[in-house]
Amino acid sequence: MDKRLRLNGKGVIGFLAVFAVLVWMWSFFRSYLLFLVILLIITYVIVSAVSLWLVRDGIRTEIVLPYHRVGKNTDVPVDIRVLHPLRFFGFAIDLTYRFGNLFTGSMEEKKEKLWAAPGKGASFRVLANSRYAGRLTVWVEECKVYDFLQIFYLTYRMEKDAGVLVWPVFSDGEETEELYESVEGFPKENESRKRGTEYNPDYEVREYVAGDELKSIHWKLSAKQDKLMVRERLAAGKEKINVLLPLGESPDENDALMEALYGLCRLLLTKEYPVQLFWQGAVQALCSRFIVEQGELENVLGEILSTGGLRVSGAAEAQMAIEHPAESYILVKTGVWRGVYVIS
Repeated sequence: MDKRLRLNGKGVIGFLAVFAVLVWMWSFFRSYLLFLVILLIITYVIVSAVSLWLVRDGIRTEIVLPYHRVGKNTDVPVDIRVLHPLRFFGFAIDLTYRFGNLFTGSMEEKKEKLWAAPGKGASFRVLANSRYAGRLTVWVEECKVYDFLQIFYLTYRMEKDAGVLVWPVFSDGEETEELYESVEGFPKENESRKRGTEYNPDYEVREYVAGDELKSIHWKLSAKQDKLMVRERLAAGKEKINVLLPLGESPDENDALMEALYGLCRLLLTKEYPVQLFWQGAVQALCSRFIVEQGELENVLGEILSTGGLRVSGAAEAQMAIEHPAESYILVKTGVWRGVYVIS
């Protein structure tokens, strides 16, 4: 945040032009009234600049978005407010803000001219619509606050953004009513193996990530390692199913893949299959989470939708083959089949 008082070029030129005319008129007419007007203007410039300087720590911007997640193609109300504490002076404001979707990497910049009324500030509402799932973010790129005469200004930049998750459509309806009809080559329920001794522990331990429940934290181990560790419970019964999400360059394809993933994982959990989900992260590294409950699935989806970065088609499959060469997995697909069962 830059709190230095700066000169506004256009405002200075306009003021000097008016001031020069008044001085010329006074020198020509020698009017006492004109002399008082000149003194009054000079005084008002000083008062206006000092007023802006006094509120340099009190002006702030706020962005208000819906607390809960929203669905795709929904008009999301976004309230942007500029607050200032002075009761007798208002300020003109040039506001530059941006909308973006972290998951798709899209961004749109907009500008608004506002008048912050004394003691009230300024506010306006816009409707943001995201046709893709992801994390819709809004942030103030720049906020220029001018004094009453618009000769001086202060520049503010918002350090934090505000965001809301845009959720994929829940797509495990009629065409994927049966799990085995949605994944090509997936074994029937009576063919699926029970967990063997190679997959026997009650839980596995990993490092804490945003969205994990506090009740899952392994406090003793966290104290020893000086970082938060959590337990991931392993469901008893059916063998875990690996699921690979192959994100790529196309926003439309990625959006459809997220819908297919959401429906597929819900079906797997309904059939009591533990899911080990793999996907390509922000730095093209293969990320993994273990899921046995609907809440855990939604936490992981939120993590994926809130992460951007370059994605390369086919990279996730190549990384899976290198890092987990002996693992079979469901490769998420779009269209009639929601996935194909890849046997290693």
